[in-house]
Amino acid sequence: MWESIAASAASIGLWSAYVVWALLLLASCLVILISLPGGWVALGVAVLWDLFHGFGSIGWTWLIVFTALLVVGEVIESFLGMVYVAKKGATRYGVIGAFIGGILGAVAGSGAMPVVGTLIGSVAGAFGGAVLGEYIRDQQVEPSLRIGMHATIGKLLATTVKFALALTGTILVLRAGVPG
Repeated sequence: MWESIAASAASIGLWSAYVVWALLLLASCLVILISLPGGWVALGVAVLWDLFHGFGSIGWTWLIVFTALLVVGEVIESFLGMVYVAKKGATRYGVIGAFIGGILGAVAGSGAMPVVGTLIGSVAGAFGGAVLGEYIRDQQVEPSLRIGMHATIGKLLATTVKFALALTGTILVLRAGVPG
C-alpha cells in the first residue's frame, strides 16, 4: 500500500515539474517579443531538464535541432530587417539608421517601461533611425518616411520569424520530454 502511495506521489511530482518546466519554456519564448533572448533561455531550461534526467528525457538530437532553429532565428533576425528595408529602396544610411535606431529604441524603451517598452522602443527606433538616415542623405521627407515604414515592417517580420522558430523548438523538446 505504501509503495503504491509513494509511486503515485512520485508520478504527481514528476508531472507537476513537467508543467512548471513547460510554462518556463513558453514564458521564455514570449520574451522574444520584447527583444530579449528568450529562445536561448528556453534552450538552457531544456538542457537543465535533460541533465536532471540524465540526458535521457529529451535527447541530444532534439537539443541540437532546437539549437539549430535558434541559430537560424538569430540569422534571420539580424538580416531580415536590414535586407527587407534595403530591398524596399533604402540606402546604407537608412539600413544602418534602422539597425542602430532599433537597438537604441529598445534600450530607451526598456528604461521608460520595462517589457512592453522594449518592443515599442525597438520598433519605433527602427522607424526613426531609418527615417533619419534617409533624410540625412536625401533631404526628402516622403521617401524617408516610406523607408521608415519598411524598416518597421522588417523589424516586426524578423521578430515574428524568430519567435516562431523558438516556439517550434520549444514544442519539439516539450514533446520529447514528456514523462513516461
